[in-house]
Amino acid sequence: MMQKISVLHPRDTAYFDEETLNGLSRDLGQSVAENILCRALEDIAARFVVICDEYTTGNHPALRKSVHAIIPMADQIGLRGLAQIGRDVVACVDTGDPVALAATLCRFLRSGEMAMAYADMGFDLSL
Repeated sequence: MMQKISVLHPRDTAYFDEETLNGLSRDLGQSVAENILCRALEDIAARFVVICDEYTTGNHPALRKSVHAIIPMADQIGLRGLAQIGRDVVACVDTGDPVALAATLCRFLRSGEMAMAYADMGFDLSL
């Protein structure tokens, strides 16, 4: 029996919520807001390495905890989409669906990496 294989072409975009970034800058000052943004992105990048290891080794409780820790950081710096995808990853871990977890985790990592790439390229992040 021949099965049809679907090829997906992800079209996700990562964006920083302008209102959140402007609020950080307004409330804390530009230099403090930029420092928070840089530290959060560095922390997210470091956690992505750990998350990949946890997924590869099948340590789902640790994976859940690591992804869950990124959600408030992403919300704080205006990465609302990343935070939502993180909540979806946690839900996939909780339901024990390995296919959904693999797909959602890939989307989570891809979205975060895109956001970090935008920041690295010096795009205006509205601070």
